[in-house]
Amino acid sequence: MHITSAPLRQNAPKMASIEAARALAAFAVVLLHAANLMRVEHFSGHIGLNRIFDFGYVGVDFFFVLSGFIITYVHYSDIGRVERLPRYLWRRFSRIYPIYWAILLLVIAVTTAARLATGKGPGWEISSADIAGTLFLLMGEGEPKYVGVAWSLQYEIVFYVAFCLLLINVRIGTGLFIAWGIYVLAHALDIVQFKLPLHLNNAHCLQFLFGVLVGAAARRHFMRTSHTTLVAALIAFFAAVIFEVYGPFDRHSEAGRIVLGLASAAVLATLVALENGKAIRTPIWLARLGSVSYSIYLGHILFINLTYMALLKAGLYHALPEAVVFTLAVGVALIATALIGIYVELPIVNALKSRSQHRPEDVAVTSAGH
Repeated sequence: MHITSAPLRQNAPKMASIEAARALAAFAVVLLHAANLMRVEHFSGHIGLNRIFDFGYVGVDFFFVLSGFIITYVHYSDIGRVERLPRYLWRRFSRIYPIYWAILLLVIAVTTAARLATGKGPGWEISSADIAGTLFLLMGEGEPKYVGVAWSLQYEIVFYVAFCLLLINVRIGTGLFIAWGIYVLAHALDIVQFKLPLHLNNAHCLQFLFGVLVGAAARRHFMRTSHTTLVAALIAFFAAVIFEVYGPFDRHSEAGRIVLGLASAAVLATLVALENGKAIRTPIWLARLGSVSYSIYLGHILFINLTYMALLKAGLYHALPEAVVFTLAVGVALIATALIGIYVELPIVNALKSRSQHRPEDVAVTSAGH
């Protein structure tokens, strides 16, 4: 990889390959859950397709690295400028909360309607103890109700708040980020045992910091490379997946998360370098799917369940081959959530983004903004 120092670029180019990577990460999670949801007793009673998609959770690890990259890449010119803090917070709020609340309301409505249709009561899952975590995505002990996958967004909120330190004071913020990374690594190696609140000791935080490093490098330096480097980075990523899923440690281990984080960072850095040299072409439809990855990620479980239930009621679930049932559920989930993303998520994000003060130094990764 060739790296040259360059003046800070105020207007960074759009990077379709990064969005395509988001789409593939979301797709991996969809495949995992579509297989896992088959284990419900009135469906198949076992995880579908011989568990071949057990690796799909690594898409979330990739998302955490990507989150650190995008926040840094988009807001790099805001670092050290405390007056940009309200605008930064508004853009972060508009990217996460509106689509999450829309999906949450949809899931609650469908779940409640299903219970009432079968003669049951509403069966509200949310108690007073769940309000902070479910409605506002504040980090707590349990997962958010109704949209369980939103646990990862709780980490996102923590990351967003932590990044504020860099806007308030670049030296103090950088120092704290370095200390944070050293602490998480030391905790993973059992050098230190004490835990910080809000799961700040979790290796997911180190994945975020890896992304921050790549984002800062992408804004400060003009990186270029060849497709050979991309092949090497992808091989490293697949090796990291094998290490995490089938290696000597338990799945979701801190060691596995660190290895996945490093490999994901390498893939992102390589994609940026190829984009700089205009050496990579990305299918428009794949990049488009990436731009609505939040909708896909948050809503897919609902539509997979609805598809399985519809096939079951129609007498087709057990009549059709398992692979066909699986494919139908994945297809319906992707189409339904992509439509929600196109006609709900992106319009809301663009409308709210337009309310924030537009500056010439704004950068964009996609037309929807981040």
